[in-house]
Amino acid sequence: MNDGVKLLLERIKTNPEEFTEGSKWSHLIQSHKMFLSEEDCKVLDDALNGLMQQRFTERVMKELLAPEEDDSLGKWFTKHPNGTLSAGATLGGASLTITTDPLVQAHIDAHNAVLKKEKKHQTLFGKLFNYQ
Repeated sequence: MNDGVKLLLERIKTNPEEFTEGSKWSHLIQSHKMFLSEEDCKVLDDALNGLMQQRFTERVMKELLAPEEDDSLGKWFTKHPNGTLSAGATLGGASLTITTDPLVQAHIDAHNAVLKKEKKHQTLFGKLFNYQ
């Protein structure tokens, strides 16, 4: 067995977090796999498949037991893969619009109306505005 493969097998056991998709190890393995023997490739594939199966089980258990602990915004604002937030909030540009609560939406609309009415003071340079 190749010495590099032996080292990687031990590294997988001690530092499994280093073997995620797109990591330096996955890139190195994929770029040199064609030069390894069939036995070495099989041993590496088995070790990596076992690691990914373990990660899959951990993620399933985490989602089943505590899905709201995955994010910093809390249970009601869990980000979904499509980019929307679970409480009906959508991110766009520099604003956050929450559409689930009519009172909150009314407050946001009133705030936006006040912002539109505010007079922009022109600066000495003409095209720049002072928003104080």
